[in-house]
Amino acid sequence: MKKVLFITFYFNQKNEIASKRLRNLGRYLPKYGWMPIIITPKINGVDAGINKTELPDIEIIETDYVDMLDKYTGFLKSKKKTNSSANDNNNLTVNTHTNKLTQKMIHIAGEIFAYPDGMKYWYKPAMEASKKVISENEIDGIISSSWPVTCHQIAKDLHQQYNIPWIADLRDLWNENPYVNHNFIRRHFEMKLEREMFQDTDILTVTSPLSKNILQSLHPEKEIYSIENGYDMEEFKGLENIKPKGDRLNITYAGKLYEGKRDPQILFRSIEELDNEGKIDKNRIAINFYGDSGNILDIAKSYNLEDMINIHGFIDHDKVLEKEKESDILLLISWNNPKEAIFIPGKVFEYMGLQKPVISIGYKEGCLKHIINQTNIGYHTDNVKECKEAFLKYYNEFIKNGKIEYPGNEKIKEYTTENMTRKFAKILNRISN
Repeated sequence: MKKVLFITFYFNQKNEIASKRLRNLGRYLPKYGWMPIIITPKINGVDAGINKTELPDIEIIETDYVDMLDKYTGFLKSKKKTNSSANDNNNLTVNTHTNKLTQKMIHIAGEIFAYPDGMKYWYKPAMEASKKVISENEIDGIISSSWPVTCHQIAKDLHQQYNIPWIADLRDLWNENPYVNHNFIRRHFEMKLEREMFQDTDILTVTSPLSKNILQSLHPEKEIYSIENGYDMEEFKGLENIKPKGDRLNITYAGKLYEGKRDPQILFRSIEELDNEGKIDKNRIAINFYGDSGNILDIAKSYNLEDMINIHGFIDHDKVLEKEKESDILLLISWNNPKEAIFIPGKVFEYMGLQKPVISIGYKEGCLKHIINQTNIGYHTDNVKECKEAFLKYYNEFIKNGKIEYPGNEKIKEYTTENMTRKFAKILNRISN
C-alpha cells in the first residue's frame, strides 16, 4: 500500500469542518490503496484520543506547537482555542476577554509579524517530524491543507528536497478569499508568496467550482480541481429510527449567526404574511435555534412570532444531530452577500446525510444554490416571495400527510466523503506513477 503524508494544522478538532474534511479523507484513503500518515500540532485543550479511536490504523503524529503570541508575549498560555474560520485573517488565538484595544493591537501586530500566518512557528517541529517519517517510510505523496498556509510552506520544502508529488488543498482561497483584507503592502507580499509557493505543486484543489475559476485566473498554468466536501453516513448511524413528533411543523437551525450576518428575517416575514393571509396557522409551527441566539427573540417579536421560537443554546454535536433528525425542515442561513457565492457551507452536506428537506436563505446565486437545485434537497432563496412559496408547499404537505417526504434525488450520492476521497486517490495515483 502506498503512503501519503498529510501536513495539516486541523485534524483533531472534532467539530471543525476543516478537521472533518481531512479526517474523512484519512478514513477512506486506505480503501483506495493509500495509507495516510498525519503530521498535526498538539494543541492544548484539543483531545486527539477520540480520533485515534475512530482511525485505529492511521498514524497520527502530534508535534510540539507554540502559538505566535505565546512565543513573544507569554500571553494566553492557558485555555487556548483555535479557529479555522476564513474570517480569522491572521489566524491568531484571541481570548474572549481581551478588550477591543488589545484586539486592535493584535491585528496591527498581525499585519506585521504574522506573515504569512500566526502559526508559522509550527514550521520547525512539523519539518522535523516529517523528515523523520520520510526517513523511515517510502512516502509516495504529500497533501497539505490550508489554513494556515504554513502547511503549504512545509509541503513545498519537503517536495523540493525529496521530490515527492504534492497536492496543495485550499479549503478557502488564499489572497482571493473575499473575507481577507490586508493592507496594500501586506497584500503585495502575500500575492508574491502565493505565486512562488505554488510554482512547484503538482495539483491544486479547492472546495467549490467558483473557487476553482478564481484560483485558475491567478495560476493559469496549474492543474486545479474542485473537490467538494461531503457527508459520511457513518456519522448518522443510530439515528435511523428517530422520527419527527408530528404535532407541530418543526423547523431547526443549528449553528452560529455571526452577529446578524446570518439573518432569518426573510423566513419570519414569510410566515407572518402567510398567517395574516389565512394560508397557514402559525400555532402549528415551531422554530428551534441551537447555538448562539443573538437577538433572535427580539426579531421574532417584531413579526409577532415569539410564541413559536425556541432558543436552546449550545449542545453537543451528537445531540444536535438527534434534534435535526426529529425536525420536519432544516433551516440553512448564510450571509446574503455576493462574497458568499463561492462558498458551500459544510452544513448542507450534514443535511444531505440526515435526509431532511431544506429551506436555505442567503445570496441569490452561487455554489450553494447550485448544489441545492442539483440535488433537489430543498429551496434556496434570497427573497420573501420565493420563501413564502417554498414554505407554503412544505406546510400544506405537513398538514395533509402529517410529514414531509425527503425530496433529494440520486445526485446526493456524488457528495459523500467516500466519493471525495476517491477523487483525491485518483489524483494521487496519477501523479505518483
